[in-house]
Amino acid sequence: MPASAALFAEQLRALMRKRGVSYRTLAAQTFYSKSYLHDLASGRKPPTPKTAERLDAALAAGGELTVLAAEPGVRESWAIGGAARWSRRDAERLADLLTAQAPDPDNAAALAHQWLIAEPPQRYELSAGRRVGVSTVTRIESRIRQLRRLDDHVGGAETHALVAAELVATAELLREGSYSEAVNRRLLHVVADLCQLAGFVAEDSGRIAEARQHYLSGMRAAHAGEDTASAANCLSSLSYLEAGVGDRREAVTLARSAYVGGRHAAEATGQALLLERVAWAHARLGEASLAERVLGQVQEIYPRCDLDQAPSWAYWLTRDEVEVMAGRVWTELRRPLRAVPILESAIARYGDDSPRETSLYLSWLAEALLQAGEFERVAVTAERSLSLARRAQSPRAVERVAELRRMVAAAAGDAGAVAEFLELSADLSAVGGGHPGGQ
Repeated sequence: MPASAALFAEQLRALMRKRGVSYRTLAAQTFYSKSYLHDLASGRKPPTPKTAERLDAALAAGGELTVLAAEPGVRESWAIGGAARWSRRDAERLADLLTAQAPDPDNAAALAHQWLIAEPPQRYELSAGRRVGVSTVTRIESRIRQLRRLDDHVGGAETHALVAAELVATAELLREGSYSEAVNRRLLHVVADLCQLAGFVAEDSGRIAEARQHYLSGMRAAHAGEDTASAANCLSSLSYLEAGVGDRREAVTLARSAYVGGRHAAEATGQALLLERVAWAHARLGEASLAERVLGQVQEIYPRCDLDQAPSWAYWLTRDEVEVMAGRVWTELRRPLRAVPILESAIARYGDDSPRETSLYLSWLAEALLQAGEFERVAVTAERSLSLARRAQSPRAVERVAELRRMVAAAAGDAGAVAEFLELSADLSAVGGGHPGGQ
């Protein structure tokens, strides 16, 4: 059975069970025969894009089946064996293929759906009773890198289940597996890395209490594995969360503790990221001189950064990301004349292929423009941010636009320039949280 047909069949059966739809009912809705639907659901026949679209509509699947049938390049690269039955070896090869193709805007949704179906290779090791070796840990590290890049294109509402399952499987391997001391240390490192990622996607999907727990668990795992830089990153991530939704004074303490504790263990990119969160925590507390001083430190360090050598948790800290954070800090400190040029320049290099980040950063530009009284430019920027937030499957992006809507309504009233944005975003008026964006 081709891997593509097997994945489509699995998803089709799951949707039919979830909707409580029989083959007879589905046949009546789609005008396909019951025997043909049986063949699709068993994987005996591959779907066509047109078939997938019709089944998507009948099952209200939101494009899940269409995605699995409409990626010929992915299907060809994932072809597995000629086996008559789906075997463990096929599943293992599929798990490997999930990390073989770099996520991009066109394939990220398909990769995410298929990741949910494939069994984590960690489970194979346990079920086979094998001693966990270096190759297994290397494989898990590759999967974490892939998950991080998937999250660049698919919001936390989609990636939360993927990362949570990966963390559970890896924790089981750590708890129940047999391994050497060196492998134990590397397993602790990957658990810490997964905890930090799990915290981020939980935060992005609105699960704040869960995010806190993941960050704390990651810090403990990193300390146990003697990975000081990763422990500092988990603590720094917690400070960023608290700066948004918790005690801002505590956020400063956490951010500074993370930097002091991790600066000697982290390379330049890691140091810059830890400092970025210190600057943000000070800005949220209104401490302008301290925030500016720390931004200066970031500018001094960043020329030494090498993203190819950066840890997996800091690969995304490009020069544009550094500039965006500086613009956000100045917006938070109500310095629009400093914020607007920085944000406009950096955001111009972001495309709609990263809807969550672009939406969040546009929201900060819109806020800075609002502070400057540029209502017409606010409207254009805010409407684009709103459109991208709806695409991003990120509750955090939606909450940020809802927060921006409240600011616009308070500052501009019913001014004609912003009236259309207020109308388009009216359904967000009940959204709470106001959690600020960014990583």
